[in-house]
Amino acid sequence: MTATAAHLLSDAGAPSPGSVLASLSRLVGPIEIDRVEGAVADLPPPRPSGVLRFRFCFREVPFEARAERRQDRPILSLTGDLGTLPFSIENPTRRRRLRKVLAAAELFSGLRWEVTQAQTIRANGEIDLGTALTPTAIIAGTATLLLQSRPYIDLITAVAGEP
Repeated sequence: MTATAAHLLSDAGAPSPGSVLASLSRLVGPIEIDRVEGAVADLPPPRPSGVLRFRFCFREVPFEARAERRQDRPILSLTGDLGTLPFSIENPTRRRRLRKVLAAAELFSGLRWEVTQAQTIRANGEIDLGTALTPTAIIAGTATLLLQSRPYIDLITAVAGEP
């Protein structure tokens, strides 16, 4: 254990309330998750890259999110993998219906939709989070992108699951 870590821990192995609270009290809100490293004494930086990545499922669709600063603005990027587009020989009706839904989703959902060379249906989107990269802003940005596209995600998963 380093001297820094030993300083933060009491005899019971828990953080010393005085040192942690004293460090946090020097911060001015909102606390931006990518700019805390120098403000909290004796704690290592959380991510050297400054990029926050996380994964989650929405409506049984796996998504990967990435929050970072671009030109000093916090940006959230989402990528969702909605499964495979069937080949025409496998199920021409389902393929045609999925193509129609994807065309409508591209126009109205706020996300970019693509079919990769491996025939994977992928959704991508970005949102500017405003001036502060806070946990609340990340959750709000994620919810905004997903709620705009929810009807299309539901329809694509329903059509993709048809026999």
